[in-house]
Amino acid sequence: MNLIRSLRFKFIVGLTLIMLPLFMLLYYNNVYAMKVVRDKVSLTNMNHLAKNVEQNERVLQETNRYLYSLGERDPDIISLFFLEYGSGDYTIAKQRIMNKFMTDIGFYNLIDSFYLYDAVNDDLLLATAGNYDIKKSVVQRNMPAQMRQLEGDIQRPEWSIVRGGTFNALVKTVRINQQFYAGALVDMNALNDPQQFSESGDRGGAVIVTPDGRALSDSMLNTGQIKLVADHLTGLKSPYQVISETGSGARQYLMVGISSAMSDMNYVVLLPEEDMMRNLPFFQQIIRLLPIGAAVILITALFFLRQLLFRPMNALIRGMRRVSRGELDVTLEAPSSSELEFVTRSFNQMIQEIQHLKIDVYEEQLRTREAEFKQLQMQINPHFYLNSLNIIHSLASLQKHELVQQMAGHLADYFRSSLRAGKRVITLHEEIEHIRHYLEIQKLRFPSKLDFELDIGPDVGHYVLPPLTIQPFVENAIIHGFQRRMQSFVIRITVRLTEASSSQAGEGVLQLQIIDNGVGFPTELLGHLQQGQYAKDPGGQHIGIWNVAHRLLVKYGPEAGLTFENRTDGGAAVSIYLPAQTEEQEGGTHAEPVDRG
Repeated sequence: MNLIRSLRFKFIVGLTLIMLPLFMLLYYNNVYAMKVVRDKVSLTNMNHLAKNVEQNERVLQETNRYLYSLGERDPDIISLFFLEYGSGDYTIAKQRIMNKFMTDIGFYNLIDSFYLYDAVNDDLLLATAGNYDIKKSVVQRNMPAQMRQLEGDIQRPEWSIVRGGTFNALVKTVRINQQFYAGALVDMNALNDPQQFSESGDRGGAVIVTPDGRALSDSMLNTGQIKLVADHLTGLKSPYQVISETGSGARQYLMVGISSAMSDMNYVVLLPEEDMMRNLPFFQQIIRLLPIGAAVILITALFFLRQLLFRPMNALIRGMRRVSRGELDVTLEAPSSSELEFVTRSFNQMIQEIQHLKIDVYEEQLRTREAEFKQLQMQINPHFYLNSLNIIHSLASLQKHELVQQMAGHLADYFRSSLRAGKRVITLHEEIEHIRHYLEIQKLRFPSKLDFELDIGPDVGHYVLPPLTIQPFVENAIIHGFQRRMQSFVIRITVRLTEASSSQAGEGVLQLQIIDNGVGFPTELLGHLQQGQYAKDPGGQHIGIWNVAHRLLVKYGPEAGLTFENRTDGGAAVSIYLPAQTEEQEGGTHAEPVDRG
C-alpha cells in the first residue's frame, strides 16, 4: 500500500497543518491572559450575579406591590367579603380570581404560585404553575405562622423562607381584611440561575444559602464545597475571595457573593481556579487579531475533510442504501485514497457477485419446482391404475361379461382422457369429464347402489387446474364412505366461482366440493385431516390426499387449500380452494403427454 496515498497519512498531515498555527496562538494567548484573568473573571461573575440578584429583587418588590393592591383594586376579592360562602356568585367570583392569578403568573416570571386564603372558612384558592398538591400543602402548613406575623399593624416587605418537602421556597403573605389573606410563593431554585456563570466549570456552581450556611437551592456544588462557602460568608463584602480546601488534592476557588435585601439569604458563586485558568476567553483575542486567518483555516479544514473523507463515504453510504432497497445496478467510482479505493472496488465486486448469485439461485429454484411438480403429478396415475384393474378383476370374477364390456368402453374413454394427465394443467371441463368416466365405471360395478350428481356452474368450465385433482377424493369416498350401507350411495360434485378477497389477485376463487351421504370421517381421522397431518407421511395411507395438497402448495402457495368436515345430515364433505385462472393467466405451456406405451 502506498503510504503517501493512504488515508491515515493524509489525515495526520492535514490535521497538523491546520492545528499547529492555532495551538501556537492559544499558547501565547494563555500565557498573557493568566496575569489578568482572575480580576476579569471575578468582575464578570460579580456583575452577572449582581444583575441576577437585582432582577430577582425587582420581581419580588413588584410582587409585593401587586399583593398590597389586591384589596383595593380587585373587585372580585372585595366582593367575596360580602357574598355568602358557597353561593353561586361566590363561586363565580372565586373562578374569576383564579383566572386572574393564572394570567398574572405569566407576567411575574419568578412567581410559582398566587393564593387567596379565607381564614373564616379555612378555604384556600391556589393558582400555580407547578405541582398543585405539593404547593397547596406548603401554603396550608405555613399559613398559621404567616398570619401570626401579620398580627401587627405594619406589614413588612421581607419574604419568609419555608421548607416544602423536597424544596425550599420564599413566601409572602399580606392581609387584605379581617377574613382574607393573599400571598405568593417562589421556588428557591427559580432564583438561582447557574447557567450564566460559564466559568464555574464542572466542579463549581452557584447556590443560595442562609446566614448559617444552609443551602436553600439546588446546586452543582457538593456538601464539602457548600461547607467551605459557609465558613467564608463573613467576607462577602469584599469584591471576591480566594479560598482553599484542606487536605490532599486541595483546590483553590474564587468566591463571590451578595446578600439579599428581600430575605435573610445570600447568593454565592464558587469558581474553581483550575477550571477558570483552563477556560480562558482567548477567542476574543484571536477574533481581534486574526479574523481573516481563522476564516481561511476553517474553510480549508472543511474543504480538506470533504474532499478526502466525506464525499467518498457519502457515495459509499448512498450505494449501500440502494442495494438495501434491492437495486443491484450500482457501480461506485474509485476515490483517490488507497484505503477507500480498495473498499469501493470490493463493494463493486460484491454487487456483481450478488447479481450472478441471485440469477443462479432463481433459475435453480425454477428447475427444482418444475421437477417436483412433474414428479408429484405422475405419482398419482399408478394409484388409479391399480384400483381400475381391481374393479375389472372383480367384475370378471362375477362373470358379468356385459358389464365388463360396458366398463371396458368407459375405461377406454377414461384412459384416453388420462393422456392429458402429463400436462401441467387441464381445463375444469376436461377434469369433470374424466371424473364422469370414472364414476360411470363405478356405477357398473355397483348397479342401483351408487349414483352421482355433477353440479357445475356454466361459467367455470374454461378455468384450469392440475390434472387428477378431484379423483383421489372421489375414490376415497367410494372406498371408505360406501362401507356397510343398505341405501343408495350418492356422490355430489359442485364447482362454484367466488369473489376474490382484497389480498388476492385474479378473477376469483374456485370452490370445488365433493359431498357424499356415506358414513363420514371417523372423529380421530377428521381431526388429523383438519390439522393437515396427512402431509407428515407421504408414503402412507393418505398418499392421494397428500399428493393433491402438495401439488396445490407447489403451484399456488397459500392461495390454495383443503378443508374436511362431516355434514350434519350424514356423510362427508371435502372442499378444494384454488385461484380461478385461465390458460393465459396461468402462463405455462403444457408439458408433453406422458408416453404410456
